[in-house]
Amino acid sequence: MEDFLKLEYEQCLSLVKYYDERHHSLVKYSAGLSSAIPSIILAFHQVGKETQPYFWEFVSFISLLTSIGLIAIFTVLVQNRLYFIYPVRQVNAIRKKMIISSEAFDENQMYLDTNVSAFKWTSTHTLLNSFVSFQFGIFFGLTMFSLHVGSNYGNWLILSCSIGCVSSALLAFAVAARYLIKKGQKNPDQSVHNNHNGSEV
Repeated sequence: MEDFLKLEYEQCLSLVKYYDERHHSLVKYSAGLSSAIPSIILAFHQVGKETQPYFWEFVSFISLLTSIGLIAIFTVLVQNRLYFIYPVRQVNAIRKKMIISSEAFDENQMYLDTNVSAFKWTSTHTLLNSFVSFQFGIFFGLTMFSLHVGSNYGNWLILSCSIGCVSSALLAFAVAARYLIKKGQKNPDQSVHNNHNGSEV
């Protein structure tokens, strides 16, 4: 049994590292995507006069595609967080069992919580997720602006697009938080595979 727990501990620890690195890699990719799009828009603007009549159509098109791409990345980040917490809980559970059963080790300095929350305000993953959700909001707002730039709304257009930018980002973040809180209360079989035979955490 101890050999199995040791192997399980090592495998789960490697999964923790994998999902954490994957989370950071996806955020880097989203940041690269968001920083590249303005350069593409500027390059299109500077091509020449022949592109000017189609400039805002191009901006709306590429902003919409970027918004879709960013919300897809955000969705993967949320799911990745869910996959991250289950091996964390398993690692903590094994550590807790082995330390409690060991008489030679009674001054533990590592994590033992077996009910790690899928959504935590103080988590680095939460901060990174909010960063990507606001990138999505910015490009969603830019899409709205570019689609209505020829209208007579004036300053109201800027205000409404700014509100749309912030509200869409907050909505995406709030839906993700609710999803993580709800799913995080279940065990992996229930949460990931919708198997309702298991017990809740």
